[in-house]
Amino acid sequence: MEKAVVIRKDKAGKQFGFPAFLLAVAAVLFLVFMGAHTAYGAGGLELNTDYPGISVKPGDNLNIPITLENYTGASLDADVEVASMPEGWDGYLQGGSYQVSRIHVKNGGDGSQMTLHVTVPKELTEGTYTVEVRAAAGEGLTASLPISFMVNEMNAGKGSFISEYPQQEGTTGTNFTFSTTLINNGLKTQSYSLSSNAPSGWGVSFTPTGETAKVAALEVESGASKGMTVSVTPPEGVGAGEYDISCSAVSAEETLDIGLKVVITGSYGLKVSTPDGRLSFDAYAGRSSDVTLNITNTGNVDLENVSLNSSLPTGWTVTYNTENNIIPSIPAGSTTEVIAHVKPSSEAVTGDYVNTFTAACEQTQSSADFRVSVKTKTVWGVVAVLIILCTAGGLGYVFRKYGRR
Repeated sequence: MEKAVVIRKDKAGKQFGFPAFLLAVAAVLFLVFMGAHTAYGAGGLELNTDYPGISVKPGDNLNIPITLENYTGASLDADVEVASMPEGWDGYLQGGSYQVSRIHVKNGGDGSQMTLHVTVPKELTEGTYTVEVRAAAGEGLTASLPISFMVNEMNAGKGSFISEYPQQEGTTGTNFTFSTTLINNGLKTQSYSLSSNAPSGWGVSFTPTGETAKVAALEVESGASKGMTVSVTPPEGVGAGEYDISCSAVSAEETLDIGLKVVITGSYGLKVSTPDGRLSFDAYAGRSSDVTLNITNTGNVDLENVSLNSSLPTGWTVTYNTENNIIPSIPAGSTTEVIAHVKPSSEAVTGDYVNTFTAACEQTQSSADFRVSVKTKTVWGVVAVLIILCTAGGLGYVFRKYGRR
């Protein structure tokens, strides 16, 4: 029995068999499937980073994120490595908290993340340096990622001379120390000559951190820094105010400056003495004796209305050659001469006494103890001497007149 074959005609009138139509549809589906499979297979592995070319400085430590993507159609494990690195450079790949050499990558999606750690040498010449990262999963599945690192003088940048606390304050007599850091961002080791521009009479010295010897120059490697103490000594008796201390570090490549500031606050002081420094004098009971006093302002601020006082034995008096026993003003660092008229009591007996002179103002005061040697009047002594002389003269006369008889 013959099977019936359905014969259809297309619009053009041509005959078209149904079995042939099914074969055509199957062929198309096969080609579509094979085409999709081939597209995945051509994708393979891909390594990428957001910034494949960067500028660096000598001594930099870099952490560069890298992504490995998989378009093979199935998850796989890939070997990863830093395939090439310039001489003297150092680096490795990290995944999570580990240094890795193999990584699992799911198909499609966001890929797997790694970090490339690179340490740039401290000594470099200008140029472009390349680090290559590679991934491989067998059967010809490989990917590589070259990353360029550009080094030049402009990228290296200028060094710096810095201090965390560039301003300090203290009273007269304070010595100041500033902790500073000298940074060399150049491409080679540099020797810096150290100098300062301080006001006249000020002393400035440089000492490397951890050392005791003062230096006039300091060598700093490329990309490195060195700590240094700058010691500042003000002149004796410096006045209150602000003082700028400029310091410089000069190499063949650059000049680095740092501005330091010292603030001298007001200090107050008085000293009572004499022109020759002796704190003693002689006096007579009931008679006035003059003593020259030197009142010195040892601070750095002018003193006003300095009063003069004394502590005396009972019955003694003292006056000064200043109105109301007051010195109107004593400039900072200067000395005013005063005459004290000291009169011991008329009943004072011969001996040593203590007389205290005091100079005082609102801000400060000072005292000095003087030893006073008191002598009594010599009237009766003179009379006794005259009687002895008269007696001796009379006896002499008698012997001359009557001695031969």
